Amino acid sequence: MKELKKTIKKYENFEDTYKKGFIGIPKNFFNNNEALILTIEEFKEKFSDLKITKNYPTLFYMHGSAGFSYGKEYCKAIIEEGFIFFAPNSYELKNRPTYKTPTKIRNYEEVHKVRVAEVFYNINRLKEFSFINIENIFLMGSSEGALAAAKYKGKEFKGRVVVAYACENGYYSRDFKIGAKKKDPFLNIIGTHDQYFSKYSKYEEKKVNGHCAMALLEYKNAKVVLLPKTKHNVIENPYTIYEVVNFLKFWTNM
Repeated sequence: MKELKKTIKKYENFEDTYKKGFIGIPKNFFNNNEALILTIEEFKEKFSDLKITKNYPTLFYMHGSAGFSYGKEYCKAIIEEGFIFFAPNSYELKNRPTYKTPTKIRNYEEVHKVRVAEVFYNINRLKEFSFINIENIFLMGSSEGALAAAKYKGKEFKGRVVVAYACENGYYSRDFKIGAKKKDPFLNIIGTHDQYFSKYSKYEEKKVNGHCAMALLEYKNAKVVLLPKTKHNVIENPYTIYEVVNFLKFWTNM
């Protein structure tokens, strides 16, 4: 974790990835009549005196390079099932590294360092809330955020969900390895025609499988879902939300 702390110190406002991050709370969390999505900052301002005795299973979501837009769809589905949803906001980080595909490998790797550091920083901040069930926190990521979710080596998470990423080295990474423990539940969802990570991607420099199955051969609680004729935005496929929700419900309290 030393390298992650070093990355965090490079940015003067890393805290904003948390303060401006998004939290989704289910209906009847505090006698609220509808589910709510707000920033952590807004949540603390509005509910500073709130006393919650119950704790909730939680999905920690890492958005992709397009930001939180797709995350809203996952959030709505998750909080309807009684989960807390949290997503760091990487876009609030000043002078954050970015890239435009295709680019040099070092540009991708610089972004990966920051995104993995976001997981480390934000999971430790999120523990301030007593209503978070720390035994049932799941880490999910989409695309760029999926690499971070898969690679993070911490032990804070019950399981992981990796969508729109294939867990393989190639044009996008050189030293990727799954950071989860071998016994951890792991769900990978990817389209067969993903423009960036499938075997049909024009950006790949070598032959790839286009999914996480080979990387997960020793993970007995892993599941890989290939969605035919589906591109990078897997949330457009009607099975995606279903698979994510059922994975979370199945493994909560197991």
